[in-house]
Amino acid sequence: MQSLPVRRLELPTPYAVGPVNVYLIEAEPVTLIDCGVNTPEAQNALLLGLNAAGYFPQSIERILITHGHPDHYGLVHIIQELSGATVFFPEKEIARVRDQQMVFEVGRLLVEAGMPLDLLFKMDQARKKDRTRPGLDHDRVVPVKDGDSFPFRWYGDNDTAEEFSLETHLMPGHTGGHVVYIDPETRTMFAGDQLLPDTSPNPLLEPSLDEPGERRRSLKEYIASLESMSEMGLELVYPGHGDPVSTPGALIERTLEHHRKRKKRVAEALEDDAKTPYELAGEMYPRVKGYDIFLAVSEVVAHLDLVVEDGDAAVEGKDGVTYYRRAAGS
Repeated sequence: MQSLPVRRLELPTPYAVGPVNVYLIEAEPVTLIDCGVNTPEAQNALLLGLNAAGYFPQSIERILITHGHPDHYGLVHIIQELSGATVFFPEKEIARVRDQQMVFEVGRLLVEAGMPLDLLFKMDQARKKDRTRPGLDHDRVVPVKDGDSFPFRWYGDNDTAEEFSLETHLMPGHTGGHVVYIDPETRTMFAGDQLLPDTSPNPLLEPSLDEPGERRRSLKEYIASLESMSEMGLELVYPGHGDPVSTPGALIERTLEHHRKRKKRVAEALEDDAKTPYELAGEMYPRVKGYDIFLAVSEVVAHLDLVVEDGDAAVEGKDGVTYYRRAAGS
């Protein structure tokens, strides 16, 4: 089989991560994988990209979303209204996007991590003003589950009809319900934010989607997902940000090595006097501001989980806050 009929559209975002990739599958049904952030600039870039490829918004019949972050699903309501396309959204991400209780749960976890209440309040006020983060207010989305398959039909260079399918694989880590879409024949993966060529996805601090009141062990989940990917023999990865990856195995190993080094650095930051994750994040990332403080705390908490599992950290709780210190003998 020839390579898949994929066209990459790069859309601007207001975030530090830079442009986000939207993938147009030029087959029947015409499909978008992710759709960009809810800004006029991104909407204009998407419409121009479709036009340059010979399509109108009305041409889009199906939208596959990888995860519930605004740079990946923000324009879904606009494209759906213009096209009537069916939107497929990861099942575990729908509740997280729609349920405002999730916002309070993340706030609770940040308090447990030692974040001052005044800073938490300022971050929440900034979140409320951010119009790039739409909710899924309508019910016109179809939940996507692990194992779901999406068939395509297209005509290659010889006008011969060919068929392929993208299989859904639940790959938690960056978020708890993140999915990737894989063509098993060409071993091509649309990775969302689960595998990025220029940075390692942040293992976000989030409540568990399966155990109410518990915190997700995001990095442990992510490493398990990376190990699953490494066993698939992938040959090409289309990431949510950055250029296509032609050596996925090497990138997976580099990402795993990054986290091994980061875990070591977090362990070395521990002392005999107990510290909160917020304090450790301030020491390790002294220049971060705004929303990036949340990312820094997420990074530290995720690696602390592995340090504790290794027996190199002791944990204690006091007045609703979690503290970590170097384990005896470490």
